Order: sequence, then structure tokens, then C-alpha cells
Amino acid sequence: MARLIEDHIRLVFVLLLALFTAGFLLFFTWYQDIVFKHAQGRLREDALVIAESLWRYEPPPFAYLILSARSNSYRTVQVIDDSQKEYAEVKGQAPSFTERIMARAGLLPVVELEEPVRYQNRTIGSIEVDWQNRAAFIYFYVIICQVLLFAGLWFFLNLYIAKKTLEERVKERTADLRASRARLQSILDSMPSVLIGVDPAGNITLWNNRAEQVSGFLTEEALDRPLEKVYPRLAPRMDQVREAIATRRERVSKKQARMQDNLVCYEDITVFPLVANGVEGAVIRVDDITDQVRMEEMVIQSEKMLSVGGLAAGMAHEINNPLAGIMQTANVMKLRLENIDIAANKRAASDIGISTEQVRAFMEKRGIFNMLEAINESGARVAVIVDNMLSFARKSDAIVSSHNPGELMDSILELAATDYDLKKQYDFKTIKIVREYEENLPMIPCEGAKVQQVILNILKNGAQAMVEAGRNRPCFILRISTEAEAGMLRMEIQDNGPGMTREVRNRIFEPFFTTKPPGVGTGLGLSVSYFIITENHKGTLGVSSAPGKGANFIIRLPLASHSLERREAEEDENDAAST
Repeated sequence: MARLIEDHIRLVFVLLLALFTAGFLLFFTWYQDIVFKHAQGRLREDALVIAESLWRYEPPPFAYLILSARSNSYRTVQVIDDSQKEYAEVKGQAPSFTERIMARAGLLPVVELEEPVRYQNRTIGSIEVDWQNRAAFIYFYVIICQVLLFAGLWFFLNLYIAKKTLEERVKERTADLRASRARLQSILDSMPSVLIGVDPAGNITLWNNRAEQVSGFLTEEALDRPLEKVYPRLAPRMDQVREAIATRRERVSKKQARMQDNLVCYEDITVFPLVANGVEGAVIRVDDITDQVRMEEMVIQSEKMLSVGGLAAGMAHEINNPLAGIMQTANVMKLRLENIDIAANKRAASDIGISTEQVRAFMEKRGIFNMLEAINESGARVAVIVDNMLSFARKSDAIVSSHNPGELMDSILELAATDYDLKKQYDFKTIKIVREYEENLPMIPCEGAKVQQVILNILKNGAQAMVEAGRNRPCFILRISTEAEAGMLRMEIQDNGPGMTREVRNRIFEPFFTTKPPGVGTGLGLSVSYFIITENHKGTLGVSSAPGKGANFIIRLPLASHSLERREAEEDENDAAST
């Protein structure tokens, strides 16, 4: 577009130049004709002046002729009578050297003019002059000036056009440069890493959006300021920056720990040297790897739990064998002692010299029968606990089946009752359990072991919180009811512990969040529980709590599989609509 405009400007200028030149030539021709006529008129006047002198053949008026020659630029003036004899001849002012050169060049043309000398209407001779047309020189000079003027105008026009073209190109290049810088800055701002550019003196030259979020300083506020003033925790890295610039090799610091909001966070710090085109400096990249480290810890913890689960299952199997022997022996003892009149008992009593009635009396007196009954009851309870442990520790294949919610709750309570901590003087059996189950509870489709895992996590957390708070009468209230209109089963686990603040309540289901001291809790139990209920079962898990008023965890699960499928379909439709 700019090129087209330049071509149009030049074309218009050339047309105007041609038009002006043609007009000037027409004017020059017209004016030369007028000059010639004026010169002829003056020569006619001279002819009239000398006519009477020539008629009388008196001495020529040389003074007049000389004056006329000088005033009219005549090179020569010659008067001839009618017999072709020279009457008078006068030479004008001698031309200068410059005039002679210009005359030879044709710039000062000499024109021969002739006018008849008449007296009383008779031609008595003629006057001839060599007239130097100085007007031609003036107009040639004017033309030269015009040519120079137009050449200058043409030069300045092209200079102006070149200036405008250069300005346009500079604007385009500047716009391209700004667009490139904007794209580069957009790329840098979209990166999740903190990117900071510094010069060898430690002043900031680059600052991306993530750096703004972490430090709280805007780019305009951070640029050209010392690194230690804006991002203090990287100030000790300046030695690495200088080393990286000097050696032209990057420097990497892995898994650097730091405290943030009373939590230990981890980050990788990489220093990239910039040594090119005479510009020295470095780019510092800071990657937050806290989640990655926590995930590694979670994987390690999961592996530990799998190992513990396998160990527990193996121990349960090992316990079952002697337990079966104990219970079988106790049953045999009970059978032999209760049926005292059988032949084998009588023979044994006779051999030692006592009667069977005395043996029975002794057993009853010493409570042996009650002891045997207690052995059988304890063995049966241990068998139930071992069976629950095996069911809970057994690897699940994510098979959904129908379960009775009350039985799920009761079986996991039996397992939770074995939880005991000698150091903390903590025994789950000392906690009062209040059951408020709705009658005729329906079966629910779920993964029983996973739902029990969620319940166990909530029970253990609540029990530990009540013990640590020093509650004299720790108590759980367990409620199970149905929400017919919503098609959901509602399970509530309420304790009378210390409760939670709003901040803790808002973060209670976040991965790795824990209120316990380091090394005690991983912060994964409730987050995994939340995932099991919301993702695996399409239910909800929430908590209501206030400081000093305990906590109430509410689990809501779909009552039927078709309800679960309908909820999944609705979520798919919502996802499709949002995309």
C-alpha cells in the first residue's frame, strides 16, 4: 500500500513538471515574439530619426546611433542608402568574455534586424543591426533555475518518500517486535514455573506471571530491581548465577525444602546461563514439586499399606489355625465335662477313686463351665475380628455388589474396636457407641471394603481427636437413614470431640493436609475417602463442625444402581454442555 502511494506521488509530480514546462515554453515563445516586435519597433524609430539626415545626406547622427546601440544591445548598426552605399556604421559595446562564450554556445543569440528608411513615403535606404537577444539568456537562466528547482524538489520528494517509507518500515518492524515480545511474554506467562532473568549484577531483567503470583510484585515493579529485594529466597543463588555465566553451564538444585504457611514445600531451582551477542545474564527457573514429592510419599505409603495389608492377612490366617485348635479343644472339654455320666468319664473317676458327682460339683464350684463358655465366646469373637480383617485387607477388584449399610457399619466397628495405643492411653473400646439406624434399611450397591475404609478413617480420626482433647466421655453417634426423594442413603458419624475451625473445615479433604505434627499423619486418609465416595460411588462426603462442638461427617450414597447410572449420565451431559 505504501509503495502504491509513493508511485502515485511520483506520477503526479512528473505530470505537474511536464505541464509546468510546457506552459513555460508556450509563455517563452509568446513572450519572445513580443520582444522581437518590440525590438523591430525601436529599430523603426531609429529609422525615422536618421531618415531626414540620410535624405539630405548630412553627417550621420553618430551620437544618437551609439546611444541607441548601447541601450538596445546592438552589436553593430549600419545605415545604407538606396544606392547600397554605406552611409554610417556604429559598433555597440564590446561583449565581455563570458558573453562571447555564451554567444558561441547559443545562449546569447545575435539576430540580424533590418528596417527600411523612408522619407516622404520614399525608401531612401535601410538600417541593419546585429541585435543581441539578452532575453533568451534570461529565460535560459530561468529554465536552468527551474530545472535545478525541480531537481531539488524531486530530490526532497524522494527523500520525504524514503523517510516515510523508513518510518513505515520502522513502525512495522516495531509492531512485529512488540508482537513477538508479546507472544514470548505470553508463552513465559503461561508456564507454571517461576521464570526470572537477571544480569551479572543481580538486577531483574525478566519476570513472568507465575513470579508475580508467588512474590506479589508486578512486572513493572520488579524489573531493574535487585533480586534479593524482590525474591529474597533466591538471593543466595547469585553465586550459582555467576558460576553458570562464567562456565556457561546450567546449575541445578533438586528438591530444595522451604516453609510456606507452616507446611514444608519443595522446589527444583535451575540456573540457565545467557551468554550471546555480548549480553550476559541468566534465567532462573523455579519449579514447585511439592505435589510430586507428596505423590511419591503417597505411593511409598500405599506400598507400605499394601505390605501391612498382606502381612495382616497372613497373620490372620496364622491366627485362625491355633484359634481353631483352641475352640475345638474347648468344645471337647465342655462336651466331656457336661456329659459326666458317659462310660469313659466313669472309668476315669473310678480309676482315681472319686465319683462323677464329685467331679461335677467341683467343676460347678470352680466355675469351670463358665470359663469354657467364655473361651468359646472369646474365640468366636476373635474369629469374627480375623474374618473382618481378612475382608478389609483383601485386594478389591472394584466389584459393586449389594450390601446392608447397617452390617457394613457394625462389621467395621468390630474392627475399629481393636484399635489401641498404649502410649496415648487410647482404647477404642472405651468410646461409647450410639446407633440410630432407620428400620428396614434397603440394600445399597457399593464396594463394601472401600466404604468400610472410609468409615474406619472417620472413626479413627474422630477417636484420636476426642482422646487428645481429653474428653471424659467420648461418644460416637452413628445414624443411618434414607432420603427417598433424592434416592440417597445418608450415613452420619458424629463425635463430641474438639471440633474444627472454618479454615480447617475448608481444607479437611485436601490431599496432604493434616493438623497432626510431622511424622504422625500423612494427610491422605480423608482425601482418599473423599475420592472413594465422590468418584467411585458418585456420592457426597461433607462435614459440619465448629470449635468445641464436635464434628459430624455425612456420607450420602445412591440407593440403587440405576440411580448411580442416571447421575453419571447427567454428569456426562453437563460435561458435554460445558465443552
